[in-house]
Amino acid sequence: EMMRGAAVVPRRSGGAVSSAAPRRQTFPQQAPQLQAWGPQLQQQLRQREALLPQQRHSSAGPPQPRPLQQGGGAAVSGEAPAAARSLRTRAQTRAEEPVHVSTARLEQLLEAEITSLALRKAHPLELQQILDMAAATDGQLARLLHEELPVRFAQRIRMLESLPRWQDTPGIASVRRMYVQSFKELRLADPEQPEQFQMQLRNIKQRHSHTNLLVNGFRHYAEVDQLQVGDINEWLDHFFSLRVSTNMLMSHYLQSFITGTSSSSMKGMSLDFDPEYDPYLSSIDPQCNPARIARHAAHLVDRMCSLRYGRSPRITVKDSGARAFSFVPRYLFYIFSELLKNSVRATVEQYPGMGSEDLPPVEILICGDEVVCSCRISDQGGGIPVESLDKVWSYFYTTADRIDSPVSRGAVDAPADLRWLGKRATEMVGNGGGGVSE
Repeated sequence: EMMRGAAVVPRRSGGAVSSAAPRRQTFPQQAPQLQAWGPQLQQQLRQREALLPQQRHSSAGPPQPRPLQQGGGAAVSGEAPAAARSLRTRAQTRAEEPVHVSTARLEQLLEAEITSLALRKAHPLELQQILDMAAATDGQLARLLHEELPVRFAQRIRMLESLPRWQDTPGIASVRRMYVQSFKELRLADPEQPEQFQMQLRNIKQRHSHTNLLVNGFRHYAEVDQLQVGDINEWLDHFFSLRVSTNMLMSHYLQSFITGTSSSSMKGMSLDFDPEYDPYLSSIDPQCNPARIARHAAHLVDRMCSLRYGRSPRITVKDSGARAFSFVPRYLFYIFSELLKNSVRATVEQYPGMGSEDLPPVEILICGDEVVCSCRISDQGGGIPVESLDKVWSYFYTTADRIDSPVSRGAVDAPADLRWLGKRATEMVGNGGGGVSE
């Protein structure tokens, strides 16, 4: 019966294991389905009290006192209001008492909730809505996350379970376990406890920070011909789109508790980047500047290319009046850096005998108005062969050589790796690396 509604979640910090019952978990009756018991009893009592005057005057003779019926019938004696008040007090007391749920039963309820919430539609959100909620001081964004994130996690769990023989595919099974664990933690979290809620969200973000397990699991499906590559790409597109939305919600909530103009992810770095702008910001920036982000990406990719190939083409950034707009800087930075990596690698491989000074440059042009922002990256690396055009959007297609230590992935995603990259770049100053110009 507790699953009627949706939640078996405490709204206060009563979710700790009870010391009186070692294997039982204690929940205050504050969850919606438990909290309803008291009001239902009160409504029944009010209905019974409303019937009293009618019953007193409905008989032909003078009203005769009748005892309060044990089965819940109406009473007409003078003691009825006192009895009603007593019942009301008992109902309120019962609503405040904790409910003991065994650990095994709690696991069953949470597993059932995955099925229930996976059928619910997630509410579409606009960036401005998220900004407005984050600006409010009454915890609106925390409550939204507590309501929306479990729905989105449940949907992804069901997507994983829809795959053929997912239990026998280690990568897929491992990703599902991570999502189930995060779902349960979210359902037991209390958004009214900000510090605890933040810590739980940080742990969940860290747990899901790598996507290699999922992609490697799908490689198995492609190898044994259980799924077509086109179907896999479509599935991954949908899955990662959902992942972007949940990451953005969590990141923006966590960022709202960091004071200062920067998220400090670039703090303490000695690189010659724009020190006042953080391209690693994972929350929504109402003044996201595409030109500044492009320069950061150009600096980073120039160093990565020098480390990988010993030379790098010059990368130019031209800003033709692009305007700032609301966006997540980290996502735009990732797009720039991935495209630039393709361009500089193609250029280096197209001209194997040239040094950095002689390589044709890679050019970035950024323009836009109050409605649209347009970014173009041009290179002379030879382009994409016509026969490969249908493959370039596949998660399994690449023309790059596999390397044992992919510093590019870590450097783009993690500021700690970027510090390592800056140290390595400093050591290689004498190797004739390229540069970035305006």
